[in-house]
Amino acid sequence: MSSEPRHLHPAAMIIAAIKTIRRSLSAFVIPGVAFLMSRGLDAGTIAFVLFAALVVAVFAAFWGFLSWRATTYEVAGGAFRLRQGVVQKNERTIPLDHVQSVDTVQGIIQRLFNVVEVRIETAVGGASEPDASLAALARADAEALRREIEGSRREPAETEEVAGPAIIRRLETRDLFLAGATSGQIGVALSLLAVASQLLDEVLSDDLGRYLLETFAPRSVTTALLYVLILGLFAWLLAIAGTVLAYSGFTLSRDGDFLYIRRGLLERREATIPLARIQAVRVVEGLLRQPFGLASLRVESAGYGEDAGVSTTLFPLLPRREIQDLLLVAAPEFAVDPPLKALPRRALRRYVFRSTVPVLVLLGAAGLFSVLAFDFVSWGLAALFLLVPAALYGWLRYRDAGWALEDDRLVVRSRLLTRATAIAPRRRLQSRATVRSPLQRRASLATFRAQVASGGGGAELQIIDLGSDAAESVVERLRPEHKATGIR
Repeated sequence: MSSEPRHLHPAAMIIAAIKTIRRSLSAFVIPGVAFLMSRGLDAGTIAFVLFAALVVAVFAAFWGFLSWRATTYEVAGGAFRLRQGVVQKNERTIPLDHVQSVDTVQGIIQRLFNVVEVRIETAVGGASEPDASLAALARADAEALRREIEGSRREPAETEEVAGPAIIRRLETRDLFLAGATSGQIGVALSLLAVASQLLDEVLSDDLGRYLLETFAPRSVTTALLYVLILGLFAWLLAIAGTVLAYSGFTLSRDGDFLYIRRGLLERREATIPLARIQAVRVVEGLLRQPFGLASLRVESAGYGEDAGVSTTLFPLLPRREIQDLLLVAAPEFAVDPPLKALPRRALRRYVFRSTVPVLVLLGAAGLFSVLAFDFVSWGLAALFLLVPAALYGWLRYRDAGWALEDDRLVVRSRLLTRATAIAPRRRLQSRATVRSPLQRRASLATFRAQVASGGGGAELQIIDLGSDAAESVVERLRPEHKATGIR
C-alpha cells in the first residue's frame, strides 16, 4: 500500500491563520488594554490599533500559506506519515497496525468550507490531543485516507467492493430531548452555575453586588424555595442543552468489522470503533431512566497494547428491551441477556451495613452535640430520616447485584447511583481474581474481580459478596484454557 505525498485542503490556510490570530490575541490582549487605558481613545491610538490588527492579519495569512505548503501526508510502507513545520521540520510516522481509530471532526469553520478535520489516535498517545491531526480535508479525501489506514485490518473480500457503512440506528429528536431530560447531569450544570457566579462576583463592583443582593435576596421561605426551584429548572434546561449539543444527529453505522458513530450539533464528530477491540459492553440505567425502562449503551475499547483504550457511548438512549436487537446487528459477540443469579441472602446485611456506616459516623458526631444541648428529639429525627434511606439504598444495591455465565460470556450487574450491567467474553478478560476480607471469610463470602483493557488502567468488573464457592467456580470457569461447556 503506498501513495504520493498529499497536501491538505486550501481551507487549512484559513484555519492556520485563525489559530495564529487567536494566539496573538491571547498574548497581547492584556498589554493592549493597558496601552489603550493609558493613551485614551484618540484618533492616533485608534489608527495604531487598526494598523497593528492589519499587520497581524497579513502575517497570519502568510503564515497560514507557509504552514499549508509545508504540511503533507501519505500512507506508504505500512505506515502513515505526516510532515509539517515551517521553520522546524517535523515528521511523524505511525504504523498502521498501531492506529486505534481514525475520527473526523467538523467544527463551525470546517462546515463553512465543507471540509473535515481528521484525527488519528493510537493507544500510546495522549488523552487530550490526537497523535496526528489534519486540519482540513475534503470529505472524499478523508474517507479515502480512512480506508487506506483501515485496509490493513480489513479482509481482502471487504476491500473489493465498498458499499459504505450501513446505518443501524439513529437517535430521533424526541429521544434526544428525553436523553437530556433524564441524563442526570443537573449536578454538573449546577457546578457550572456556581463557577459562573464566582466569576461574576469578581467582575461586579462592590456597590452593584450589594444592590443586587438587597434587591433579590429572599425575604421569606416561600421566596427561597421559589429561587431554588428556578435554579434547579435552569440547571435542568442547561443539562438538556448540553446533551442536544453533544448528541444531536447521533447515528450508529457498521461497515464490515468497524462501527461508526456520528454526532454533534455545532461540532460534528465521527468516531471509528473496530469490533475486534471492543472488550466489554455496559448497559447503564440512570435513576431517572430506570422507571421508564430506558438505558444507554457504552463500550470499553482497547487500543494497541494490553491495557490502553477508551470508553465510548455506543448509543445514548434506547428502550432496555431493544438493546439485544441492536447488539445482534452492531456487536453480536455481546448480544446476551441471561437471567442473573442473585447474591446469597447472608450478603444483604453487609450491603446494608456498608451503606449505613457513613450515616452512623455522622450521627455519632452529632450525638455529642445533642448530649451537650439536650436536644435528643432533633437527633432522633435526623437518625430516622438518614438511616432509613441509607438502609434502603443498601438493600437496593443488594437486590440489583447479580451475575451469570452464558456461552463463555460473563455478565455482571451492580448499582451505585445508576444500575450498570457489564458483558465481557472470557477471551477479553485480562485478569480474574477473588478477594476476601476477614469479615467476608467469617460469612463465607468473597469479591470476584475481573479486568478488561480500557483506558489507562483498564475497566473492572466485580461482584461484591459472592458466595466463596461460587466465586472460586467463576474464576475456574473463566480461565483462558477453560473450554465452553454451555454454562447456565
